[in-house]
Amino acid sequence: MNNDPLVTKTPPNWKKAKQVDLDEALKLKRMRAELVAADYGSARSISRWSKLNIVETYKKLEELRAKDPNVPQKPVYPTTTAAQPPQTHTSKKLLSTSTLTANALRKLKRQKQTVEEDEQRYEEHKKRPSSVSFNFTLIMLQIDLLLN
Repeated sequence: MNNDPLVTKTPPNWKKAKQVDLDEALKLKRMRAELVAADYGSARSISRWSKLNIVETYKKLEELRAKDPNVPQKPVYPTTTAAQPPQTHTSKKLLSTSTLTANALRKLKRQKQTVEEDEQRYEEHKKRPSSVSFNFTLIMLQIDLLLN
């Protein structure tokens, strides 16, 4: 197959791959947990069941719940949707003083000091006259002194 000229090697097209619906996955996960709580099998065995088998068995459980009050009732789940992406950490949260160690705080302080010192040096350098203009002004002063 490696040397077969008729088969072209192409990379997979991930856009055509099956997309996972987070709401549906959460719904199935909760169904499995309820089936385990109702003693329809162990979590290990129910995890191997097909989606169709889980849905059919869950419908039977719902019918049984309506008839028999002794069957474990459906738990109350929070109303947040699973489609929300997990929150990412921002640099502000990560660099709060409560989470930094003493060494990291000292390092940040030193970095700030060096930045401030560099800025001061730069400002002083900008204020100093350049050597060419300074020499020119000295020559001009000497000429003025000689002429006067």
